[in-house]
Amino acid sequence: MSRRIGVAVIGLGTIGQVHVEALKDLEKSTNLVKLVGIHSLSRRKVREFASRYGCKGYESYDDVVRDPEVDVVVIATPHYLHAWQAFYAMEHGKHVIVEKPMATTVTAAREMISKARRKGIKLGVIFQGRYADGVVELKRYVDSNALGKILLVTGEMMWYRDETSYYLKDELARSWRGLWATEGGGALINQAIHTIDLMLWFGGDVEEVVGYIDNLTHPSVNVEDIGIGVMKYRSGGYGVLIANLFTKPSTYQYRRIKIFGSKGQAELWDNELVFLKTEDDISIERKPGYSSETLKVPGGLHRKLFEDFLKALSEDRDFPITGEEGLKSLEIVRAIYYSSTRKTHVKLPLLADGVF
Repeated sequence: MSRRIGVAVIGLGTIGQVHVEALKDLEKSTNLVKLVGIHSLSRRKVREFASRYGCKGYESYDDVVRDPEVDVVVIATPHYLHAWQAFYAMEHGKHVIVEKPMATTVTAAREMISKARRKGIKLGVIFQGRYADGVVELKRYVDSNALGKILLVTGEMMWYRDETSYYLKDELARSWRGLWATEGGGALINQAIHTIDLMLWFGGDVEEVVGYIDNLTHPSVNVEDIGIGVMKYRSGGYGVLIANLFTKPSTYQYRRIKIFGSKGQAELWDNELVFLKTEDDISIERKPGYSSETLKVPGGLHRKLFEDFLKALSEDRDFPITGEEGLKSLEIVRAIYYSSTRKTHVKLPLLADGVF
């Protein structure tokens, strides 16, 4: 495209606001994009953000997708809306980039991919962690075989979500968070899916999954606050995931990924590469730190991701985190749910994921 790419953001919750600010920053610093408008259920938020950023405030989603100035729709709404809103945007010829999870079921995600292919639409999924400097650095070592064959990847997400201030915060939160029908799950599908995405990026595709989920500390909601999964990679190695939302003290939250290969090992603490040792004398040692806040998301990584997606669209090349890539982590989540519910090992690809 020779002109600026027109983008509309749908959803103005915590993450939607991060999207708006990242895109507006790109608009100011590049010739790549124009933030055309925003839409949300909250008319107050629409008016506030439209005034603040000098863009359109749409009254309906139909107005968004029918606007010829809009080339790309960014979806940052509750999970259960992702697939339908993506379908409707595609039907109007709009490219789509959607927050994780791309859908609440594998079936819906596959249908999104299929429709995008048929219509020649670019479909991207937001996993901004792949753009962190430490993650990119570790991926470079993995791809260059510095660690050798990957034998084991472990992922720990030890976070905290308060029942009252998160799940029961207000009418909107109570209308979709903590419900299988609308959130699609809990700790795994909402928070740990980022960790799973990186475990797959480092370790490769998975052929079999077994897992457990439970709710130990959030009695007012139905979804899991702990999830444990074991994955067998197609390459022969294994992945082990442990995720919870009840870590105390909440000032000591962290996300850690460790990789053990035939020639070395590495550790990612949150998004920083803090440790790497190889038989070839490559050595990295940095001091990790704990987090007291895991709800607020810094926008720098989203800016990098949006810039990459928009450049891919402008240059007519593939965006690295396609719908196919977004499906992989969702499939692991749904396989863990299936495994825990049916008390069985699950072979991939997952053919039926209608558990709840």
